[in-house]
Amino acid sequence: MRIVRPIRAVAVALSSLAAAVLIQASCAVVSARPIQVTLRDGGIEPREIDVTQGATVDIVVRNAGTQIHNFVVPDFYVFTQNLQPGETVRVSFVPDKTGKFRYYSDRDGIPEAGMQGTMKVASQPGAAH
Repeated sequence: MRIVRPIRAVAVALSSLAAAVLIQASCAVVSARPIQVTLRDGGIEPREIDVTQGATVDIVVRNAGTQIHNFVVPDFYVFTQNLQPGETVRVSFVPDKTGKFRYYSDRDGIPEAGMQGTMKVASQPGAAH
């Protein structure tokens, strides 16, 4: 009987550890690679970005224009500094809601013409709705 108890205790500990790892893995979703956003005078690429709620969104923003631009996703409080031509910045955030959200470059708080896109945030597969 003494041999069975330690084995049972080890089995319970291992199954608890496995469950904790699975729970942690399902809660910490990270994007595979950074999303590249390019700002040009009068345009932004890509025009549409698809991400997942609860997953870290990592974006590299490059100003390929000849004027100063920035990158704003107001619904997730993302506001970069003004980027000089040729300058690059990296931003990360975790979307906490689903839906379609605008991103853009602005001047004096007003989105610049042609420099807008849509971020679609989908719920995590298997997440409760």
